[in-house]
Amino acid sequence: MTTRPTRSLRLTPHLAVASVGYVVFAYAAVPDALMAAYGVGFTEIGLLMSAALAAFVLVQVPAGRLTSQRATTRLLLYGTAAHALLALALDVVSGFAALLALRALWGLAGGFVLSVGATHIARLYSGRAATRQQGLYGGMLTLGGAVGFAVAPALVDSGLLHGFGSGLLHSLSGGLLHSPGAVLAIPALVVLARERDDTLTLPKSGTSRGTFSSTLTLAVALASLCYVAIIASYITLSTFITAYAADLQITGPLNVAVLLTATVGRATGGAAVFQFSIGDPWFIAGATALAAACFAGLAGLGTSPLALLLPVAAMLAVSVPFGAVFSVAADATVHEGAAIAVVVAAGNVAALVLPAVTGALRDATGTYASGFALLAGLNVVAVGAATLLGTNRFSRTHQT
Repeated sequence: MTTRPTRSLRLTPHLAVASVGYVVFAYAAVPDALMAAYGVGFTEIGLLMSAALAAFVLVQVPAGRLTSQRATTRLLLYGTAAHALLALALDVVSGFAALLALRALWGLAGGFVLSVGATHIARLYSGRAATRQQGLYGGMLTLGGAVGFAVAPALVDSGLLHGFGSGLLHSLSGGLLHSPGAVLAIPALVVLARERDDTLTLPKSGTSRGTFSSTLTLAVALASLCYVAIIASYITLSTFITAYAADLQITGPLNVAVLLTATVGRATGGAAVFQFSIGDPWFIAGATALAAACFAGLAGLGTSPLALLLPVAAMLAVSVPFGAVFSVAADATVHEGAAIAVVVAAGNVAALVLPAVTGALRDATGTYASGFALLAGLNVVAVGAATLLGTNRFSRTHQT
């Protein structure tokens, strides 16, 4: 008789990844406070995100190997504990160089949690239920980021960031920018410690190590192309939406709104696959086709006030297939952890490159049209990749 996982074991990856999302984005909500504290400019603030995303990519190799050999419950416990400790440490460092280095070190833990958590879900669920949970998982990541965007300015306004960047003693009296992310991780740590001897999340392949050739199947490669378009679009929109709206003389907490849009899109996308029995590849193809149309429209509309509606539609379109991509990748090989690691690495490489390219195109041309056209092209590629996945029947057999 098969033992069913407890509700708390199912919830832990969602709780853990929300705390990771907080730390990823919280600092970006208060760039002026950080620049004043450390005496740096916008380039250095951008490096803080690049350092974390680069680490997300680098850690996927050991994450894929470890998940191919061990239960994800214990790995998630260790990774979440490291993430929480490093989040606390980010608030007690002195000097920008130390902050940048620690941000990169934290990125190794954060990226590890992201990949292991998705693998954890793939081992507890199957079929459409897995797609629904992966969508919710992605939504919790962006929800954590939205909380960070909402909370960080309040910390600044309340004076709790007084002395930030001035070292341990000052920080203990009030430099609490990243530490709330560690607090958010506590429920996950409590459950994971209690469930650390779980055997339900052992690898499907036993303890054998997946080689690169056995993991990088055609389906995983095609899923990675889809994820590249999705994450590049999501990160680029998140990065430039405020500046884009400013060109239209529109101001407000748009960064919070964008991440909430992504949260709703990811969660409802996974639920839609579950509820309406839509094949994962065809769902991805339809969503990315809509995204391509939205970005093409943005490239042609210029600075019309009506153009602000299209970024919201585009964000929804690139968010809803998040869970479906992870499900396709996990189902493509017995080494589901390594497959998810490949997809996460590919997406975060794109997330590193596309915002910089879009910014450079904006500087060179004076508009975002070229950047939007590039994103439209990427999503067209994703449509083709997803269509190939559907045609060749690489998707799940949709069991609940």
